[in-house]
This record gives sequence, C-alpha cells and structure tokens, in this order.
Amino acid sequence: MAQYVLVNRRSGKYTNEAKIASRATVSATLARLPAAQIIGDHQPTDPLARQVVLLDVDPAQVAALQATLPPDAILEPVVRRELHQRRVPISLRPAIPHVAAARAAGATSYRLTITGGGKLLGGIDVMLYLRDPGGGVRTVTVKTGARGKFSFKVPAGHQIAFVEPIPYAGFWIMLAGSPPSGGTLDCTPIAKAGSGGKGWWHDAMGIDAAKTTRGAGIRVGVIDTGCGPHRNLAHVTLAGVYIDGHVLPPAGATDIGEHGTHTTGIIGARPTKAADYAGIATGCDLFHARVFKSEEPGDGPTSADLINAIDALSRDHQCDLINMSLGGGPPSRAEEDAIRDAAQRGTLVVCSAGNEAGPIDYPAAYDECQAVSAIGKVGWAPAGTFSADNRPQDPTKMGQGNYFLASFSCFGPHLACAAPGIGIVSTVPDRDDYSGAYMEMDGTSMASPAACAALAVILSKDATYKSMPRDSSRSRQAALLLAQHCKPFGLAQKYEGRGLPMA
Repeated sequence: MAQYVLVNRRSGKYTNEAKIASRATVSATLARLPAAQIIGDHQPTDPLARQVVLLDVDPAQVAALQATLPPDAILEPVVRRELHQRRVPISLRPAIPHVAAARAAGATSYRLTITGGGKLLGGIDVMLYLRDPGGGVRTVTVKTGARGKFSFKVPAGHQIAFVEPIPYAGFWIMLAGSPPSGGTLDCTPIAKAGSGGKGWWHDAMGIDAAKTTRGAGIRVGVIDTGCGPHRNLAHVTLAGVYIDGHVLPPAGATDIGEHGTHTTGIIGARPTKAADYAGIATGCDLFHARVFKSEEPGDGPTSADLINAIDALSRDHQCDLINMSLGGGPPSRAEEDAIRDAAQRGTLVVCSAGNEAGPIDYPAAYDECQAVSAIGKVGWAPAGTFSADNRPQDPTKMGQGNYFLASFSCFGPHLACAAPGIGIVSTVPDRDDYSGAYMEMDGTSMASPAACAALAVILSKDATYKSMPRDSSRSRQAALLLAQHCKPFGLAQKYEGRGLPMA
C-alpha cells in the first residue's frame, strides 16, 4: 500500500454542469478501488467545489486503473513539501542533519557559555557541527541550562567544527568556528527597527514606512506552520488547519513552530512599540492556513493539504495573493490544477524558489506561480552571524547597490523576481517568557512574503486592478504589475528575474 491523492480537475471548468460532472469522477473512481483505505476525504457542501481524497491503495491496482480513468479524475502518488528555511551553511550541506552523537569510549567533554549582549542566555538551542576523522560533518542540537552553559561529550576522533547558538528572540544567530572549550560565545543584539518599523528590506523595495495603510483593500493568504499568538498579528484571520487530508477548525491554526508567524509578520505585522519591525503591507487583510504538523522533516504538508488550503483561501476568503514559503519534491498534477484554478478565481500564488542553490523547487516552478529568489545586502548582518555567512563566493552573484544573491538561493529562467531574504527580522510566537518577540531568519522563505507584500502594496494603489472581476484577468494583471514594478540590480536574469519589486 502507498499513499495517493485523488481529486477532480477544476481548472478550465467554467459552467456549473462541467464542475458537477468533474466532481462526480471522484466517487466513480473510488468505487473502482474497493480495497483502498481512506485517510482523509474533504467533500465541501458546495457541489461545485473540489473533492480531495487522501488514501492508501495498492500501486499495482492504481497502475491497472490509470488508462481508463475519467479525464477529470487525477489519481497520483502523494507529494510532501518542506519548509524553505536556512539552518545549515550551504558549504556544509552534505552534513547529516540533526542526529544524536554516540557516547563513544574516550569521549571528551566540551563546554561553552552562551551570552547575548553580555547576558546569560539560558534554555536556547545550540547546533554543534561535528567533523569526523574522515572529514564528514554532522549536526547535533543541544540546549543551554539556566546559566547559559552546556556540556557535550565529543566522541573520540571527532572535533567541534562550528557552534551555532540560536536565540529565540532579540539576538542574531551566530556561527563560530571551533571556539575553545570553556570559553564564552556572545550573540550580537538585534538593532531596533528604524523609523516606522523599517529594516533594510523596506528601503530596498521603496516602502514608505510612514504610510500605515499600505496594502489596504488587498487580501493576502499565507500557507505555512500557523500564525501567532503575537500582539502585532492580532488582526490576522486564522483560516483553518489542513493536515493529512482533514480540514480542522481555525482555532488550531496558531503556530506549531516559528516559521509561519515570521513569514506572516514580514507581510503585515502592525507595530505596537517603537522598536518593533513593521510588515511591508501593514494595511492588507491577512489570512493564515496551517498545513504543517511540526517543523521537523517529514511533517510537512501533503499535496492534498496544500490543495485544500489553496482552495479555502482562494474560494472561501477570496484572497488576491497567496504566499507559500515551502517546496521540494516532484511536481504534482493535482497541486498544479489547484494553483491554476485559483488563478482563474483571480488569485495569484507567490512561492519561495528554494534553498538548495540549484534549480527552482516545486511548487514555485509551476508556470502559474511567481518564483522568488533571496538576496542580501552587504553590511546589514554583523560579522560572525549566521546571516553574514550566506554571502556568496561567486562574484557573478554580487549585484549593484551592495545587493547579492544569497549563497543558498535557488534560481533559474522561471524566476519572477528577487527579494530580501537574509537577516530579516520579524515576529515569532509568544512562548515561555517571550511576548511580542522578534527574531531574524534567512531563506527564500523570507524573500517570498517580502515580494508578495510589496506586490500587495502595488496592487492597492492600482484602481484598474481593484475594479477587475475575480477571474483569470485579475491574476494575470497582478503578475503583469509585478513584472512592471521590478527594478534590475545588475545580476543575470536567472538570479534576479526582473529584479526587485518596487512599491
């Protein structure tokens, strides 16, 4: 048995009769799979809406059925997507991620104290990079005690290559090479936001932080790990939870990690204190759909979950834009049909390109999606920080205005644009003793919502766009306006697309 997704095709169905007939192909197909085990079956009460089934079925039975399936029934192996968040330097990507080190005979003790601006940082994660005798590197995560200290038994023959403290908020993530045992590693404090809550990413895209209504009248959906709680995101509408083919109540859409709160804050956080960083489109209407069980590998959304979330944000909440900072894996016909169907309802999907420094990931690689690469700015990230390490060695990735393509960013001819994605400070959920906290993150995950939010500001000022019907003409116009408002900054098109969105 293997997991499959079964959906009815919706794109290109412009009459009620065609939509009803298409949906009927799902039940007809299920009737021909009597041994299938249903994991999740989302059947909206609206007979015109898509039915999405996640099921376990014998691949041999599916193979025998495929040639005679109705044209409007899509039955394919399920695809799982992951976050586009940067945690391991690209130079160490061959490392074995997050594995426990063996307590080998002859192990030696390694001790370190972690501080932030001179104050002890207790209870934070610290990633250790262990180099084995053959030169391979693997990572192990430990946690500091109440006094900011940790002790780790290094297996015989191994060395500590790098130490990466990851404060929850208020301080930069650092990356130190082989700090001596018994010493102290101090994390640099994150500077307060500039006037109006701006950071370098606001300036890079021409955002006037004094105008708090920027993006007003535009509805933006986010599909991620959940949102909040955070006082500066109290205006966000939680749109629901979409897990393993099931649709769960909106109350459960608070963040199971930090990623979704961070991406949502980049788009629309509304500062309540002078030191807070503002979202790019603070006046937009924001909606969040959670599709992750956790931020751990393997807990990402199935194609069924993404389809259900896209349908809900596009159909039920009539979002103009949807941001997805996730990807990886093969293409999915069912997923692409949902994105194309959303476009025909007037919704444009913006996606992170990926963090593997290679070809653009799916879903960003679909023709209907706007793929976004990540850039940084020389001088923003302090020396010794994880963000500073993401500057490229390749001189062809250095552009004008001190901008550069992030060393980890995916790229290619399908790229729509580039946006800030290094050292981006945004909201993270209230947790333990933290309330209203901010953290910096790197990744195309940060670049995608930055571009999406800049586009929301652009659309909000375009009367022609706002008067258009919610059909494919509206989504095409949004894509056109994005292209028209991009400013090149000296990189090859495969790295920057049409350039930086200028709002």
